[in-house]
Amino acid sequence: MGDRQSPEPVEQIPAADWTDQDLLTRDGAGLLLDEEIEAERARVESAKDAGDDAATTEGERRLNRLIEIRRSLTERSDS
Repeated sequence: MGDRQSPEPVEQIPAADWTDQDLLTRDGAGLLLDEEIEAERARVESAKDAGDDAATTEGERRLNRLIEIRRSLTERSDS
């Protein structure tokens, strides 16, 4: 057991690692995000209908984050 080598460190670059080869990955991620955004919208509406202010507030925060992530993904693929 004493003969184990330490794992080689991985250099992290300070930029997103999307490349042209990742376009399909971005598209796939975008589709998944679109589905999750719609599902979260439905959960927010359900929480509103139930009068659950805490769940509504948290759902709206999550929805806004998802929308912002989706927007940034779209902006990157347009560049």
